[in-house]
Amino acid sequence: MTVTSESPTETVKRLRQELDKLRAELAAAEAELNSQLEDVQAFEFRFEAHVGQLLDQLATLESEVNSYLTRIKLMRHQQSFANSGPSFDPVEEQFRQTWHHEPETAVPKPQSAPPASQAQLKKMYRQLARQFHPDLALDEADRQYRTDKMAAINDAYKAQSMVELMALAEEVEAHQNHPQVAQPPDQEMVQALQEEIERCRRRLRSLDNELQNLPNRSMVDLALQVKLAQREGRDLLAEMASELERKIARKTAERDMLRSQFNHL
Repeated sequence: MTVTSESPTETVKRLRQELDKLRAELAAAEAELNSQLEDVQAFEFRFEAHVGQLLDQLATLESEVNSYLTRIKLMRHQQSFANSGPSFDPVEEQFRQTWHHEPETAVPKPQSAPPASQAQLKKMYRQLARQFHPDLALDEADRQYRTDKMAAINDAYKAQSMVELMALAEEVEAHQNHPQVAQPPDQEMVQALQEEIERCRRRLRSLDNELQNLPNRSMVDLALQVKLAQREGRDLLAEMASELERKIARKTAERDMLRSQFNHL
């Protein structure tokens, strides 16, 4: 049985076809995600117009009600202690005596990294960025190599990992001390195409993951409920707004009543 090996030229042709197919899938996935995100954003505008402002108004009223309840309770306690005789300390003093104790051993507060470490991180990052910048590439394969390394450098700097930055610096030194042997043009193209294919696959997996997780967003779930209600002839957002307006009316009356009580104390 004779096994025929693929020539570099044939490999380049096959990889180009594979890359074209991946790019088409990638474009379709990006278009689908953008379309769904536009739908979500449009629904968020509708929700904000019908319900969002009412939710904010209700939250403000609830905060005012809780504030009046606390102030009324505190004032009644103060009046009760004042009428009980001089043996009672004011509420504030009792609170201070009961709860405000200095700790026996001060717990050291967490400190940020010393400025020197931050300076070293920044210095190392800038040094690597200058050495690996894609604009210094000699050819397309070198550009792709530098682009990948810059991504790793950026990730390490964001993680504030000096260990990773130092490892990348050692890789730079090894790369400079042992330059790669020049490859034939077809082999360089094969390597560049393989790296681009892998990059497209990673991006495609990321887009697929975003599309799969999109229905888990609360606003997407609510938009689905609104659509289902429309099929039943109902306006779910209008119903939510009406219910919020009723709650706001009740909460406003409660706030006004508590304010009146507080003013009469």
